Amino acid sequence: MIRCHLFNGHSPIQCDVPLAEALAAPSNMSLWVDIEDLQGAELDALLSKFHFHPLAIEDCQHSQRRSKYERYSSHAFLVMNALDRTTVDRLDLVAICMFVRPGLIVTTHPKTVRALDQVLKRAQLDPERGVGTTERLLHAIIDVVVDEFLPLLDEYEEELSVLQRRIGEPGTFVPDRLVAIRQELLVVRRIILPHIEVVRRLTDPDTPDVSADIRLYFRDVLDHAMIVSDTDTLLLEVVNGALQLHASVVNERLNEVMKFLTIASVLMLPWTVISGIFGMNFDVIPFAHHPYGFHAAVLAMAGTAAGLLWYFGRSGWLGGRR
Repeated sequence: MIRCHLFNGHSPIQCDVPLAEALAAPSNMSLWVDIEDLQGAELDALLSKFHFHPLAIEDCQHSQRRSKYERYSSHAFLVMNALDRTTVDRLDLVAICMFVRPGLIVTTHPKTVRALDQVLKRAQLDPERGVGTTERLLHAIIDVVVDEFLPLLDEYEEELSVLQRRIGEPGTFVPDRLVAIRQELLVVRRIILPHIEVVRRLTDPDTPDVSADIRLYFRDVLDHAMIVSDTDTLLLEVVNGALQLHASVVNERLNEVMKFLTIASVLMLPWTVISGIFGMNFDVIPFAHHPYGFHAAVLAMAGTAAGLLWYFGRSGWLGGRR
């Protein structure tokens, strides 16, 4: 699907203009050609009409996994990975390829991108602030793509808060989800770092695609991208801390169990000794034939157990203070 939009920064944007009419538009009008799910020879033929570099066209026809910025003699070529927030998968990505030159910007993507729809709506509501020139349109697209990561990180932060409160509760096991979140945050980091590189190049004074007035806006986008990177790093530290806390809780519970088993085994040790002594195969054993010999042995066992419990409690080994 091909959608063409005309704008000049003063009058309302003209949406869904036929391609032939858009190509014949006056020179004072800027053109935005948005191509969705156009493959093979049709895409190659369309992009060849604008005389784009063959390497850029080749990159555009392959799925991109890393954002980048390339400068050719007549145009710039950018790839930005945007989040597809319409699916269940939080990290479902859509590669947006952009060809930029004065008066023309061409975007291609394999499926609908919510970020581009948001840019178009903003341009319809406020054309002067939205897409006054192609570089302003480029800024609007990249700005929305970067800002899409902020709500995602807020969701991770809320989920981590819930998981941290659940650590230590009986019947709960959260390490699997914590490990999954850590893997997802690492994916976000791998995505946002190339974004930062692209935006930083657009803020370079030597970049011919961005004027000095618009460069200030890209510095604001760079600041947002750095916030995303810093927040992602902080959440990774929170995940690692939560995993360490869970390990500490598990070890503490294991220590309590081991302490209980140790105390139980120590209490039973005198019983084993006393019963072993009176169970030896000798003819003469004190109290062996006494009518109260069994009661005396049981009383000795209970006395030694009570004495050990008193000593453990006084030493603070039962959880109380010494």
